[in-house]
Amino acid sequence: MSEIMGKKADKLLPGALHSELRIDLHTFYAISTWLGRERSKDKGAIIGMPRFFRLVSNINRDSLADNPYADAVMYQVEKLIDAARQHIQKLLNNIDKRMIQPFPGITLTDVVSSKPLNIAVHSHTPVGYQCVYLLIGFDQLALKLFQAHHYGFISRQHRDHQLQDGGHQIRKIFTTAQHYRSFPVSRKDLLAEREGDAIGQARDYFGELDMLILSGKKRSRFSPPVNTENLCLLNNRLRPESLGNKVTEVVDKQGEQDV
Repeated sequence: MSEIMGKKADKLLPGALHSELRIDLHTFYAISTWLGRERSKDKGAIIGMPRFFRLVSNINRDSLADNPYADAVMYQVEKLIDAARQHIQKLLNNIDKRMIQPFPGITLTDVVSSKPLNIAVHSHTPVGYQCVYLLIGFDQLALKLFQAHHYGFISRQHRDHQLQDGGHQIRKIFTTAQHYRSFPVSRKDLLAEREGDAIGQARDYFGELDMLILSGKKRSRFSPPVNTENLCLLNNRLRPESLGNKVTEVVDKQGEQDV
Protein backbone atom coordinates (compact mmCIF):
# COMPACT_ATOMS: atom_id res chain seq x y z
CA MET A 1 0.00 0.00 0.00
CA SER A 2 2.78 2.42 0.95
CA GLU A 3 4.58 1.58 -2.29
CA ILE A 4 1.46 2.49 -4.29
CA MET A 5 1.05 5.75 -2.37
CA GLY A 6 4.71 6.53 -3.03
CA LYS A 7 4.26 6.10 -6.76
CA LYS A 8 1.18 8.35 -6.71
CA ALA A 9 3.13 10.99 -4.78
CA ASP A 10 5.92 10.88 -7.36
CA LYS A 11 3.39 11.56 -10.11
CA LEU A 12 2.22 14.67 -8.27
CA LEU A 13 5.70 16.21 -8.11
CA PRO A 14 6.29 19.10 -10.55
CA GLY A 15 8.98 18.92 -13.19
CA ALA A 16 12.07 21.10 -13.39
CA LEU A 17 11.47 24.81 -13.90
CA HIS A 18 12.36 26.18 -17.32
CA SER A 19 12.39 29.64 -18.82
CA GLU A 20 14.09 31.45 -21.69
CA LEU A 21 15.18 35.05 -22.02
CA ARG A 22 15.64 36.64 -25.44
CA ILE A 23 16.56 40.22 -26.22
CA ASP A 24 16.43 42.43 -29.31
CA LEU A 25 19.39 44.72 -29.97
CA HIS A 26 18.74 47.52 -32.45
CA THR A 27 22.03 49.41 -32.71
CA PHE A 28 25.55 48.61 -33.79
CA TYR A 29 26.86 50.05 -30.52
CA ALA A 30 24.87 47.62 -28.37
CA ILE A 31 25.65 44.66 -30.64
CA SER A 32 29.37 45.40 -30.62
CA THR A 33 29.26 45.68 -26.82
CA TRP A 34 27.63 42.26 -26.68
CA LEU A 35 30.16 40.68 -29.06
CA GLY A 36 33.29 42.42 -27.82
CA ARG A 37 36.32 43.11 -29.97
CA GLU A 38 39.27 40.94 -30.88
CA ARG A 39 42.79 42.27 -30.59
CA SER A 40 44.13 43.85 -33.75
CA LYS A 41 47.31 45.61 -34.79
CA ASP A 42 45.96 49.02 -33.79
CA LYS A 43 43.46 48.19 -31.02
CA GLY A 44 43.40 46.01 -27.95
CA ALA A 45 40.83 43.32 -27.25
CA ILE A 46 37.57 44.08 -25.42
CA ILE A 47 35.56 41.26 -23.90
CA GLY A 48 31.89 40.85 -24.73
CA MET A 49 28.86 39.81 -22.72
CA PRO A 50 29.30 36.01 -23.12
CA ARG A 51 32.85 36.28 -21.78
CA PHE A 52 31.57 38.41 -18.90
CA PHE A 53 29.05 35.67 -18.06
CA ARG A 54 31.88 33.16 -17.70
CA LEU A 55 34.01 35.51 -15.61
CA VAL A 56 31.24 36.42 -13.18
CA SER A 57 30.26 32.74 -12.95
CA ASN A 58 33.79 31.96 -11.75
CA ILE A 59 33.55 34.75 -9.19
CA ASN A 60 30.23 33.37 -7.98
CA ARG A 61 31.75 29.87 -7.74
CA ASP A 62 34.50 31.16 -5.47
CA SER A 63 31.95 33.07 -3.43
CA LEU A 64 30.09 29.78 -2.89
CA ALA A 65 33.38 28.41 -1.52
CA ASP A 66 33.36 31.26 1.04
CA ASN A 67 36.16 33.19 -0.63
CA PRO A 68 35.97 36.76 0.75
CA TYR A 69 38.01 38.19 -2.13
CA ALA A 70 35.38 36.89 -4.55
CA ASP A 71 32.71 38.49 -2.33
CA ALA A 72 34.56 41.81 -2.53
CA VAL A 73 34.70 41.76 -6.34
CA MET A 74 31.07 40.64 -6.61
CA TYR A 75 30.08 43.55 -4.40
CA GLN A 76 32.13 45.93 -6.54
CA VAL A 77 30.55 44.63 -9.77
CA GLU A 78 27.07 45.03 -8.34
CA LYS A 79 27.76 48.61 -7.25
CA LEU A 80 29.14 49.44 -10.70
CA ILE A 81 26.00 48.01 -12.33
CA ASP A 82 23.75 50.05 -10.03
CA ALA A 83 25.71 53.24 -10.69
CA ALA A 84 25.78 52.60 -14.47
CA ARG A 85 22.01 52.03 -14.51
CA GLN A 86 21.42 55.37 -12.81
CA HIS A 87 23.86 57.13 -15.13
CA ILE A 88 22.35 55.75 -18.33
CA GLN A 89 18.86 56.58 -17.07
CA LYS A 90 20.05 60.15 -16.47
CA LEU A 91 21.33 60.33 -20.06
CA LEU A 92 17.99 58.99 -21.31
CA ASN A 93 16.09 61.60 -19.33
CA ASN A 94 18.29 64.38 -20.71
CA ILE A 95 17.76 63.33 -24.32
CA ASP A 96 14.01 63.06 -23.74
CA LYS A 97 13.97 66.67 -22.52
CA ARG A 98 15.78 67.81 -25.65
CA MET A 99 13.24 66.04 -27.86
CA ILE A 100 10.14 67.60 -26.31
CA GLN A 101 7.92 68.63 -29.19
CA PRO A 102 8.57 72.38 -29.77
CA PHE A 103 5.53 72.95 -31.99
CA PRO A 104 2.00 71.54 -32.14
CA GLY A 105 1.29 69.19 -35.01
CA ILE A 106 4.66 67.40 -34.80
CA THR A 107 4.63 63.72 -33.96
CA LEU A 108 7.70 61.50 -33.55
CA THR A 109 7.27 57.75 -33.48
CA ASP A 110 9.58 55.47 -31.51
CA VAL A 111 12.70 54.54 -33.43
CA VAL A 112 13.49 50.85 -33.97
CA SER A 113 15.69 48.80 -36.25
CA SER A 114 14.06 47.27 -39.31
CA LYS A 115 15.98 44.07 -38.50
CA PRO A 116 17.07 43.86 -34.86
CA LEU A 117 19.42 41.16 -33.67
CA ASN A 118 17.53 38.64 -31.53
CA ILE A 119 19.72 36.87 -28.97
CA ALA A 120 19.01 34.07 -26.51
CA VAL A 121 20.60 34.95 -23.15
CA HIS A 122 21.94 32.29 -20.77
CA SER A 123 23.71 33.37 -17.59
CA HIS A 124 24.52 31.22 -14.56
CA THR A 125 24.28 34.21 -12.21
CA PRO A 126 21.72 36.97 -11.55
CA VAL A 127 24.52 39.53 -11.91
CA GLY A 128 24.96 38.45 -15.52
CA TYR A 129 21.31 39.20 -16.26
CA GLN A 130 21.58 42.53 -14.44
CA CYS A 131 24.30 43.54 -16.87
CA VAL A 132 22.13 42.43 -19.81
CA TYR A 133 19.35 44.75 -18.64
CA LEU A 134 21.92 47.52 -18.53
CA LEU A 135 22.89 46.75 -22.12
CA ILE A 136 19.23 47.08 -23.17
CA GLY A 137 19.19 50.53 -21.58
CA PHE A 138 22.32 51.47 -23.52
CA ASP A 139 20.69 50.23 -26.72
CA GLN A 140 17.67 52.47 -26.07
CA LEU A 141 19.99 55.39 -25.39
CA ALA A 142 21.79 54.84 -28.70
CA LEU A 143 18.48 54.70 -30.57
CA LYS A 144 17.31 58.00 -29.10
CA LEU A 145 20.64 59.70 -29.70
CA PHE A 146 20.63 58.79 -33.37
CA GLN A 147 17.01 59.87 -33.70
CA ALA A 148 17.67 63.16 -31.91
CA HIS A 149 20.66 63.92 -34.15
CA HIS A 150 18.75 62.95 -37.29
CA TYR A 151 15.98 65.44 -36.52
CA GLY A 152 18.35 68.19 -35.44
CA PHE A 153 17.77 68.18 -31.69
CA ILE A 154 21.44 67.54 -30.86
CA SER A 155 24.79 67.90 -32.62
CA ARG A 156 26.90 65.05 -33.92
CA GLN A 157 29.51 65.85 -31.30
CA HIS A 158 26.95 65.61 -28.50
CA ARG A 159 25.65 62.32 -29.89
CA ASP A 160 29.07 60.72 -30.14
CA HIS A 161 30.09 61.90 -26.67
CA GLN A 162 26.97 60.41 -25.09
CA LEU A 163 27.44 57.14 -26.95
CA GLN A 164 31.01 56.89 -25.71
CA ASP A 165 29.92 57.73 -22.18
CA GLY A 166 27.17 55.09 -22.16
CA GLY A 167 29.41 52.36 -23.54
CA HIS A 168 32.11 53.21 -21.01
CA GLN A 169 29.70 52.44 -18.17
CA ILE A 170 29.41 48.81 -19.30
CA ARG A 171 33.09 48.37 -20.16
CA LYS A 172 34.03 49.39 -16.60
CA ILE A 173 32.02 46.44 -15.33
CA PHE A 174 33.64 44.09 -17.83
CA THR A 175 37.10 45.28 -16.82
CA THR A 176 36.44 44.74 -13.11
CA ALA A 177 35.34 41.15 -13.71
CA GLN A 178 38.25 40.58 -16.08
CA HIS A 179 40.81 41.64 -13.45
CA TYR A 180 39.58 39.07 -10.93
CA ARG A 181 41.98 36.26 -10.09
CA SER A 182 40.98 33.05 -8.32
CA PHE A 183 42.97 31.99 -5.26
CA PRO A 184 42.04 28.95 -3.11
CA VAL A 185 41.35 31.01 0.02
CA SER A 186 38.38 30.86 2.41
CA ARG A 187 37.30 32.89 5.43
CA LYS A 188 38.25 29.94 7.62
CA ASP A 189 41.83 30.13 6.35
CA LEU A 190 42.03 33.85 7.06
CA LEU A 191 40.39 33.66 10.47
CA ALA A 192 42.70 30.83 11.52
CA GLU A 193 45.59 33.06 10.40
CA ARG A 194 47.01 30.31 8.24
CA GLU A 195 49.85 31.64 6.22
CA GLY A 196 50.42 30.07 2.83
CA ASP A 197 51.21 30.79 -0.77
CA ALA A 198 47.55 31.27 -1.73
CA ILE A 199 46.81 33.73 1.09
CA GLY A 200 49.97 35.70 0.41
CA GLN A 201 49.31 35.84 -3.31
CA ALA A 202 45.69 36.91 -2.77
CA ARG A 203 46.74 39.63 -0.33
CA ASP A 204 49.42 40.89 -2.70
CA TYR A 205 47.00 40.96 -5.63
CA PHE A 206 43.87 42.38 -3.98
CA GLY A 207 45.33 44.27 -1.03
CA GLU A 208 43.87 44.23 2.48
CA LEU A 209 40.28 43.07 2.84
CA ASP A 210 37.58 45.40 4.05
CA MET A 211 36.51 44.10 7.48
CA LEU A 212 32.86 44.60 6.51
CA ILE A 213 33.39 42.32 3.50
CA LEU A 214 35.10 39.71 5.67
CA SER A 215 32.28 39.81 8.22
CA GLY A 216 29.58 39.61 5.55
CA LYS A 217 28.01 42.93 6.52
CA LYS A 218 28.94 44.45 3.16
CA ARG A 219 27.80 41.99 0.53
CA SER A 220 26.21 41.75 -2.91
CA ARG A 221 22.50 41.03 -2.69
CA PHE A 222 23.10 38.23 -5.22
CA SER A 223 25.92 36.50 -3.34
CA PRO A 224 25.32 33.21 -1.50
CA PRO A 225 25.06 33.39 2.32
CA VAL A 226 28.24 33.44 4.36
CA ASN A 227 29.18 30.12 5.96
CA THR A 228 27.61 29.98 9.45
CA GLU A 229 30.56 28.17 11.00
CA ASN A 230 32.95 30.84 9.79
CA LEU A 231 30.68 33.57 11.15
CA CYS A 232 30.92 31.94 14.59
CA LEU A 233 34.70 31.92 14.33
CA LEU A 234 34.63 35.58 13.39
CA ASN A 235 32.34 36.42 16.33
CA ASN A 236 34.69 34.66 18.72
CA ARG A 237 37.61 36.60 17.35
CA LEU A 238 35.86 39.99 17.49
CA ARG A 239 34.16 39.55 20.87
CA PRO A 240 37.18 40.57 22.95
CA GLU A 241 37.64 43.68 20.81
CA SER A 242 34.10 45.02 20.72
CA LEU A 243 30.70 43.56 21.40
CA GLY A 244 29.29 45.95 18.85
CA ASN A 245 31.12 44.17 16.04
CA LYS A 246 29.22 40.92 16.50
CA VAL A 247 28.06 39.37 13.23
CA THR A 248 24.68 37.66 13.32
CA GLU A 249 23.33 34.85 11.20
CA VAL A 250 20.94 37.27 9.52
CA VAL A 251 23.48 37.25 6.70
CA ASP A 252 22.48 33.64 6.05
CA LYS A 253 18.98 34.88 5.23
CA GLN A 254 20.18 37.04 2.36
CA GLY A 255 17.56 35.68 0.02
CA GLU A 256 14.79 36.41 2.49
CA GLN A 257 16.03 39.96 2.86
CA ASP A 258 15.93 40.44 -0.91
CA VAL A 259 12.36 39.11 -1.11
